[in-house]
Amino acid sequence: MSLNLVSPGVKVREVDLTIGRVDAANDQVGAIAGPFVKGPVDVPVLIETEQDLLATFGKPVDTDAQYDYWMSASSYLSYGGTLRVIRIDDDQLNNANSGVSADSVTLKIKGYEDYENSYTTATTWHYAAKNPGRWANKLKVCTIDAFADQVITVSSTAGVNIGMGVTQSLEGKTAAGIGITEALDGFLRGIITGVGTDSGLESNQISVNITDTVNAAGVSTAVTYQQGGVFSFDAPTTTLVTSNVGVATTAGTIDTAFDVSISGIVTTGVALGDVVTVTGGNSTVAAGTTVIGIGTDFITVDRTITGISTAGDGSVFTFTRSSQTSEFLNTMRVVSTAGTTITSFTGSTTVADWYSLQTLGLDNAVVYWKNIAEKPGTSQYASERSAKNDEMHVVIVDDSGSVTGIAGNIVEKFTFLSKASDGKRSPTERVYYKSYVATTSNYIYAGAHRTGVSGGLTQSSGVGFTTSAIANCGSEAQGTSFSVDGKRVYNLTGGENYSAQGGFEPTLSNVISSYNILKNPAEYPVNFLINGPSGGSTIQESQAKANKLIEIANLRKDCIACISPHRAGVVNVSDSDTQTTNVINFFDTLTSSSYAVFDSGYKYMYDRFNNEFRYIPCNADVAGLMCRASINEFSWFSPAGASRGTINGAVKLAYNPSQAQRDLIYPKRINPIIASPGAGIILFGDKTALSFASAFDRINVRRLFLTIEDSIERAARAQLFEFNDVITRSNFVNIVEPFLRDVKAKRGITDFVVICDETNNTPDIVDSNQFRADIFVKPARSINFIGLSFVATRTGVSFEEVVGNV
Repeated sequence: MSLNLVSPGVKVREVDLTIGRVDAANDQVGAIAGPFVKGPVDVPVLIETEQDLLATFGKPVDTDAQYDYWMSASSYLSYGGTLRVIRIDDDQLNNANSGVSADSVTLKIKGYEDYENSYTTATTWHYAAKNPGRWANKLKVCTIDAFADQVITVSSTAGVNIGMGVTQSLEGKTAAGIGITEALDGFLRGIITGVGTDSGLESNQISVNITDTVNAAGVSTAVTYQQGGVFSFDAPTTTLVTSNVGVATTAGTIDTAFDVSISGIVTTGVALGDVVTVTGGNSTVAAGTTVIGIGTDFITVDRTITGISTAGDGSVFTFTRSSQTSEFLNTMRVVSTAGTTITSFTGSTTVADWYSLQTLGLDNAVVYWKNIAEKPGTSQYASERSAKNDEMHVVIVDDSGSVTGIAGNIVEKFTFLSKASDGKRSPTERVYYKSYVATTSNYIYAGAHRTGVSGGLTQSSGVGFTTSAIANCGSEAQGTSFSVDGKRVYNLTGGENYSAQGGFEPTLSNVISSYNILKNPAEYPVNFLINGPSGGSTIQESQAKANKLIEIANLRKDCIACISPHRAGVVNVSDSDTQTTNVINFFDTLTSSSYAVFDSGYKYMYDRFNNEFRYIPCNADVAGLMCRASINEFSWFSPAGASRGTINGAVKLAYNPSQAQRDLIYPKRINPIIASPGAGIILFGDKTALSFASAFDRINVRRLFLTIEDSIERAARAQLFEFNDVITRSNFVNIVEPFLRDVKAKRGITDFVVICDETNNTPDIVDSNQFRADIFVKPARSINFIGLSFVATRTGVSFEEVVGNV
């Protein structure tokens, strides 16, 4: 090495000759596409157990022999492999949902990615099933928020509407604190969230959400409403005290809105609730004007006064308090959003906890929300950002029992979610209800927000107020008073399967489209493409489906397509010779390929979900046998025979070829599956679908090369962008040779040689930025034919004399 030193010293250089390694390949992943009852559409979901298959894609059903697909998938899993399951798409598929302006709308959400890309801002539906199908019809989504604190029975609800405000004097009331009591004054303010039967109340009831407390000047106090505390809207007193007091002024100023502030006056003796009249000048006053705020030199009244002269100081106007009432101190006043007093109640009874009365609203069970969780309100995250009413609960219920088999069963519940798009329960846990449900629920997505009613008030002079603008869900928390919506029940309807009659027969084009998702080997690692049942009602459709799987396998060059014959050719065909002919005719036109394996069988197995015995194609079992050989031994071992070829769950075969029939089908690339006395039902052949003589016409050789090619290819990637010199080439050889020696020791190959030097990395190759390695292997061969010779000899004959003649 060049030292590049101009004075005495030591230079250290480090050379890494350990770049890259050969890792074991995982060759246990199968793939199948089918019309399942539920589950994401056109999304290859990795399934590890039958229980996962059941939970994600539902049960097998009789309709259109859908059980063929489900039980093929289940059969493969029984051998210990993992499976990518794709639910086939169809134009008829529709998610059950609760529409905004109708019971349901046309809607197909294929999966989470589809929802995130296209449906997070939906406006036509409130909640929808997680994926298409009839499976979710009759599910109910129940929600609730901090809609109200009290239900009040009043003398009349005439003129009272949702969104109006309510004030209640706190004069003379005492709040109990921790170890102390506090005398209160000022006013409690709230907003009406429900009126009468339209809101689920009695005809003479209103519901009120408490917003804040203010002093006489309208400034918020530190006193907060606590559920069940003293801050309830009480029944008023009716004592009326009359008095006449003259109030002098030198000038008057007028505020906008519904209150007038009169400044520069003497407030001695003036009390809240005094009725004010005006004389002098051209002034007029609306009837019923009362004092609602008192300062050191001003009062505010709740009716607009017009015509006050401002001709200059010294002009005398007399404000006369014609009556004083303690009734005002206890009477509830209902105020419109424009600030107009609508009514004062003369009598009421109060239920101090609206939430305690609310049920989920089910048909087949009575469940109180209070038994699900405490009342939602304002989260700590929202409170710290001056926001209100962001919390809500969401519960999914199988009210009819059609999904879980238990009527009224609560299948999921999510409590204290947030309406704020940035809502959090902790520094890391985001709880915005749409996002949280989308990622956590197994049953639903959330769509359009409801408008609801105002969740807060804006400040006005005195104890008056106007309602704040309605803030829909999905806003950021900062400074937002979220709308409240109360208790809601959403019925999911309109879910549809693969036909308007609830069928499960997909079109061949949709089946092929689903398998096409697997074309890219870099996106979805797959070792076995499982054909499952026939591709359609005709033999031509079944052949088209099989050829498509072989095409994909040939394109990927890292997996094997497993194909069984057309169902009608072997199932319920009584003559075995006819079955033989049908099987040969089916496979004769299929593409020749070492990346495919054909079998002869349909096995008879038990369907415990429907208490029936079914004929199921064996291609999933053949894939499973190859998988099991990899798990128990190595991929280059043949999956056939009595030791490794036993078919799981088989009671009998639809077609059990005899020796003579096997002699016909085996040369046609078809592996017989037979019932062997003492061995059970086994795979009795290990040919690939290659139509000419080659080492690759055997399953063990094809799988040997798939394994070593995959492993060594990944090791070769580590050499990319290195220099093509003797160091890199030696490093690669030192990686590959130990791996192949290990394969040889494990009986996969009988010999090998690796050439990676100047002989195949010539100057031209190096200058073109290429790297060449030639790997020669001699694959081990499986035994397909055995000859046994039994020789009888005379007693006096020496064995050495006859051995050479045998």
